[in-house]
Amino acid sequence: MDFEMKKVKVGMVVEGVVFHVTDESVYLDIKAFSEGVIHKKALTLEEITSCKDICKIGDVIKAKIRRIDNDDQQILLSRIDILREEKREKFGDLAGKSTRIKAKVKQVTRGGLVVVHEGVEMFMPTSQIDIKNINPEDFKDMVLECKVIEKDYRKIIVSRKRVLEEDLRAARQAEFETFKLGQVLEGKIVKITDFGAFVSLGVIEGLVHISQISHHQVKKVTDVLTEGETVKVEIIRLDKKRVGLSMKKLLETPWQLYAREHKVGDKVTGKIIRKMAKGMLVEVSRDVIGLISSRDYSWDPKTNLAGEVEVGTEIELQILSIDIEARKMGLSKKHLSYNPWNDVSVKVGEEISGTIEELQTKGALVKIQGVNAFLPIGEISLNRVDKVSDVLKFEEVIKVVVLEVDKRGWKMVVSIKQLLDQKQKKEFSDYLKTEEKAKQTTLGDLFGEKLKEFK
Repeated sequence: MDFEMKKVKVGMVVEGVVFHVTDESVYLDIKAFSEGVIHKKALTLEEITSCKDICKIGDVIKAKIRRIDNDDQQILLSRIDILREEKREKFGDLAGKSTRIKAKVKQVTRGGLVVVHEGVEMFMPTSQIDIKNINPEDFKDMVLECKVIEKDYRKIIVSRKRVLEEDLRAARQAEFETFKLGQVLEGKIVKITDFGAFVSLGVIEGLVHISQISHHQVKKVTDVLTEGETVKVEIIRLDKKRVGLSMKKLLETPWQLYAREHKVGDKVTGKIIRKMAKGMLVEVSRDVIGLISSRDYSWDPKTNLAGEVEVGTEIELQILSIDIEARKMGLSKKHLSYNPWNDVSVKVGEEISGTIEELQTKGALVKIQGVNAFLPIGEISLNRVDKVSDVLKFEEVIKVVVLEVDKRGWKMVVSIKQLLDQKQKKEFSDYLKTEEKAKQTTLGDLFGEKLKEFK
C-alpha cells in the first residue's frame, strides 16, 4: 500500500481522521511523521467537560498546527482559530440586519469595549455603548445585547446603542398611542430652555412652551420652574409624535381667583396703568384690569379725575360689574361717595329760599337743599347790576324762583329777577281786578243798608 507523508509546518491547516479520543485530548491521523493532538481547550470555543462530548472515532476534523515538537515527536493542533473565523464570517453577515446577539464585556479599552460572543471577540466603540453619555468602566463584565453594524478583515464592530434606539422608538410609539388630547398627566422636568421646559412623561418627553406655564407673563422659565421638579400637565397637542403640554390650563385664571374673593359692590384699591379719552384702565390685582369710565369719575360732571391723578397712582374704587369669561370689570369712583342731588326735590317755577355760598363775577352760588344753584348776574335784579357784591352778601338768605333743574348734570339755575317780575305782575293783576270792581259799584251798593235802616 502506498504511503505519502505530508510536510507540515506551524500555521498550516490540516485535516485528519480521529482514531482515539480521551476526556482531555483528541488524536488525529494527519498523514504526517506523527499524529496530531488536539487538547480539550483547543477543541472548541465553548466550555466542555470531555472531548468525547464533541467528537468520536472516525470523525474528520480540520485544525491548525500550533506547534511541532520534534523531540517528543508530537504535532499540537488547535481548532480555535478556524472556529473563530467561521463564526466571524457568520456574525459578519449579520452587519446591517435586525438580528441581535448577547456579548459579554471582556475588556475595557481606551476606545470602547472588547466583547465576546460564542468565543468570537468583537469591538464596541464608546460612541456605540449607550444613547447618553456614560463611563465605559461601568460596563465591565456585563452581558450586553447588541447588533453587528460593521465587519472587515480585522474586526467585527457591534453596537448596543442601536438596540437601545430601536427599543426606545418602539416604546415611544406604544406610549404615544395611549395619549389623548385633554389628558392630565404628572411628569418630571428634565430640561429647561429659553422657550419652555421639557417634561418626562415616561419614555416620551413633552414640551411646556413658555406661554403655557402660567396665566401670568413669564419672562424667564427658570424664574418659575426648576429641573427635577414634578409638575401636572395637560396634553394640548399631539403632532407627529410630538407632545404639546400646558400647565396653565390646569390653573385657575387670575380673574377666577379674583372673582372668588371679590363681588359687585366691593371697595377695592387699584393702580392706574393707562389713561384714555373716555376713561382709565386700573389694575386691581396682577393681570386683573378693570375700566373706570369718565362718567363714573364723580357725581359732579365737571370733575375730571383723570386730570387729578397720574399713571401709577393708587386709588380706591367700587366694583360695578365683573365678567370672568370676557375678562371685563366696571369700576367707579363716584359710587364711593354720596350724591347730594338725590335729595333735590324742587321743580321749575317753584319759589324757594337759599343762602348765598359764593359771589362770582358772573353771578352767585346759592345753597338750596344741600346743592349749589347758580344765580346769573342778569337774574339778580330788575335793574342792571354791574357788580354782584353791590347787591348780594355772603351767607345772605334770599328768595328765588327755579328756572332750570338738571339733577344728572348737577345743574340748577335760579332767579331773583323772575321772582320779582312775577310778583309785580301779580300785584298789577290784583290792582286791575280791584279797579274793575270799583267801577261796577253804585251809590245803592255803598249805602243800601243805611237806606234800609232809615226807612
